[in-house]
Amino acid sequence: MVRYERIILLLIAAVVLIPVGIKTRQSAQHAALAGFSVEGFVRVSGDVAHPGIYPLSANMMTISVIKMANPLRPFTVLAPAGVAERRLRNGDRIGFVIGQDGRGEVLVTSLGTSERMLMGIPLDIDAMGAADFDRLPGIGPVIAERIVKHRQKNGGSMALEELRNVEGIGEKRYEVIKKYF
Repeated sequence: MVRYERIILLLIAAVVLIPVGIKTRQSAQHAALAGFSVEGFVRVSGDVAHPGIYPLSANMMTISVIKMANPLRPFTVLAPAGVAERRLRNGDRIGFVIGQDGRGEVLVTSLGTSERMLMGIPLDIDAMGAADFDRLPGIGPVIAERIVKHRQKNGGSMALEELRNVEGIGEKRYEVIKKYF
């Protein structure tokens, strides 16, 4: 067989096999998610090989997500006590650090307002500060401060509908921002 014929044969084989390989990889990903109902997302960062955002299924625990992110080194125990079995919630952020003694330190917090808005994760109106409200469309720093003051005057918590009682939030603005909660 002449050299150029071999090259043509290799190119034809590549054209045929590459789409098959891509299709097989997509099928494997779909199979991995089959029967897995996504109920939210969590972010994992720290001493893991694959930091990022992971889909959350019902009753998923901290240890499960850390194992999916593939810790960089083996760890002996997770701290604080009980964090391994903690059920995760939509919008949790997990920071994971493996100490020199092999102990895995876990810090579970909540994703920031901007990330939650981008990912479609509902915001917690009672946990937001003025800077968080300021990120909502149509809400500037003045109205954000008014919202926080209104909430403080009314016992530190408020229902979503109470946003209408804040000066500067009319029906149109309320309709725009209520979808984030």
